[in-house]
Amino acid sequence: MASITQIPHHDGYTSRTFVYKVIDGLEIKTEVAWPATKKTSGPVPVLLHYHGGFLVIGDRFSFLPTWLVSSCASRGWIFVTPDYRLIPETTAHSSLDDAVDAYNWVLTKMGGEIGLDIGRVVMAGSSAGGYLALGTSCLVSPKPQAVVTIYGMLDFADPRYLNDGSLIFGMPPIDTSGTMKKLEDLGRQDHPSVVSGSPVPIVVDPKAVPRFEYILALLAERLFPDYITGVPGMRQAIVDNGIGAIPQEHRPLFPAAFGLPSDLPPFLVLHGRNDSAVPCSASETAVKALKTAGASVQTEFVDDAEHGFDGRLEGASNLDALSEGGDDSRALQIRALKNVVKFLERHLG
Repeated sequence: MASITQIPHHDGYTSRTFVYKVIDGLEIKTEVAWPATKKTSGPVPVLLHYHGGFLVIGDRFSFLPTWLVSSCASRGWIFVTPDYRLIPETTAHSSLDDAVDAYNWVLTKMGGEIGLDIGRVVMAGSSAGGYLALGTSCLVSPKPQAVVTIYGMLDFADPRYLNDGSLIFGMPPIDTSGTMKKLEDLGRQDHPSVVSGSPVPIVVDPKAVPRFEYILALLAERLFPDYITGVPGMRQAIVDNGIGAIPQEHRPLFPAAFGLPSDLPPFLVLHGRNDSAVPCSASETAVKALKTAGASVQTEFVDDAEHGFDGRLEGASNLDALSEGGDDSRALQIRALKNVVKFLERHLG
């Protein structure tokens, strides 16, 4: 099955794969698209975007927000999309470590690799990538200029992951016994083969995507808290005793549930109110936590926008050309995406 293996081409831009990190012999890669013909004497702004996939599937080309890529290209910004290690072969600690290292690579190494001075950096992420953007922004120094989360999985202490057990996009319940046996067998391995990317084929039926069964099983059995931490029984401990049951070393994996740092940059939080895969409530919880920490937050909560709506919005890959007039669902979605770009313009210059 075919999958996307490159960033869409834009005139005057070039893209290339770089290895930004090697750990235990595993090369972790990132794709960078930059204005190769840009005549500039000053620093060039950067948008660093983490891909989605529930931390289980996807790679640097998966679920690519082409509207962000084209918006960067038309404004002369650099676009960066990194791989990161995936669960269940490892934990979200590895995913978050990689996200931090990708950001630091952009700040310290990327300019030399592409021959440009690096300017302001805005961090963004979609779905699981939004989770990594939030978590990374809490840990790094210096902070990014701003952060954008797009229908982000921002709170693994949300009831969706503790008590719900429903699947995504209205899928009916499934028999998870076969997948759970695979996960149990994987857990018994001393050194499972860790992956830093799992390409997503272009298919109509998501169940045909390799590893998608892991996502469904972790949702149905409410085991995401266990697998992101690597602690069996973590979800049950949270249900029984509250978030105080989360050990200190795992709390960076639940940034919205605990006190956020007071020096966070401005945030834009985009989410559809009827998202059936990642509930908008997780973003609402994160917004409250961000405001409590003193961060400036712009919200774009779209009344009729399903998970991944930007990837299904006709013409979004040329967002600048789309009209945002009207009050129908399409117009509201276009307006929200254009507001994201305006936010980027304010913070990237």
